[in-house]
Amino acid sequence: MKLLGLEKNCFLNWWETLPGGTTIVVQPKIDGCAVGLRYKYGQLVDAYSRENPEITEIIRSVNSIPLSIDDSLKVEVELEGILYSPIFSTKSSKEQFVSNTKSLLSKNNSLSFVAFQIFSSKSDELTDLTQLQKWGFEIPITLRTDDPRQVKIWHSQWINNELFSNLPTNGIVAKCNSSSTKNSLGVSELSPNWARALTR
Repeated sequence: MKLLGLEKNCFLNWWETLPGGTTIVVQPKIDGCAVGLRYKYGQLVDAYSRENPEITEIIRSVNSIPLSIDDSLKVEVELEGILYSPIFSTKSSKEQFVSNTKSLLSKNNSLSFVAFQIFSSKSDELTDLTQLQKWGFEIPITLRTDDPRQVKIWHSQWINNELFSNLPTNGIVAKCNSSSTKNSLGVSELSPNWARALTR
């Protein structure tokens, strides 16, 4: 389990490499700190970020992160999400956010968490989001399309502050919905080949 970044190269060039009829899901690229969570026998046992391999105790203080999920689950589950704060604008640096995480938690628990990925899942993107919601996580607003022109329209709306404007964002994310497509595209050392970020 590794917290990867996102490629930002030309969206349309990437789209042309995908199988015909690929369904794409589009979500806000929330400006915050990527966090990995590990649940064992339904209990939260580990949490980490790219900057810190051990933040479990901090994460336990975040109200929007469940300390336990489905009790009938007898396997280990690993997932990823974004820890963010409405206090910081999109112009605030990630370093400032990370350095203030502990103080924000100790003051008023002003951090929120949005989960968006289940590692090693064999289900498609939308099914995984439904599962995360059932476990009690907040999930990102998710749009879907099979038309690259629609993605460009959503990107323009985001730039004009007409889309995802209630969140601190620094772009939008386009992902392949199909698990088989994701598996065939795989990941590079730094990013998944089945997703792209569209920024300014």
